[in-house]
Amino acid sequence: MAHPVIDRPHTVSSYNQQLSQVSAIINRMTDMARALLAGGLDALQNADVVAAMQIVADDKAIDELERQLEQLALMTIMSRAPMAEDLRYLIAAIRVGKMLERTGDQAKRIARRLDTVDRAALGPRFAQVRAMERYASAMLAKAIESFNAASHALALEVIADDAGLNAMNARLIESCSAGIDDGSLASGDAIQLILMGKQLERVGDYASNIAGDVSYMLTGQ
Repeated sequence: MAHPVIDRPHTVSSYNQQLSQVSAIINRMTDMARALLAGGLDALQNADVVAAMQIVADDKAIDELERQLEQLALMTIMSRAPMAEDLRYLIAAIRVGKMLERTGDQAKRIARRLDTVDRAALGPRFAQVRAMERYASAMLAKAIESFNAASHALALEVIADDAGLNAMNARLIESCSAGIDDGSLASGDAIQLILMGKQLERVGDYASNIAGDVSYMLTGQ
């Protein structure tokens, strides 16, 4: 399916190039953000200090890409004075970039828990966190797919999927509470698990926000 903005020929070819650059930055940020989410949990699971430090460094790269994206989109708006769908696309792109940048922030915060998490005490509950990461990452990928394909149907799927992630987080909290009650999980470790779950739940919120931006891009509402 042709994108109504990127794939439509414009009078000035450099305008198409700018729009394509916006799309390319978003896709690169998405790949990096998803990799950081998985990598942050890998660093925790393996007690890999070097990997955790790399996550923090890579988050700065996402921050820089977000800055470049916003600058490019604003420059395009000011120089081309786009209307209707083109303008909404560029505004949505800026918003999407902010959600991806925040995803990188959450991955960084997870990686930084390496110093406070007792890996041996996390047990099977860490598998619940990993399942949440995979779910949130898939939501993010689908949200960006809906943006790239200008698909309102996919965007609505992402918004509906958020309930599943919220339910997973609720189960994690229940499991941690039960572990505290029966003495199998220290309260400090439970707090770390719950905080990780909350951070991943927020990634799902970011994906839902991106889906909302797609709806705005396509409908103006």
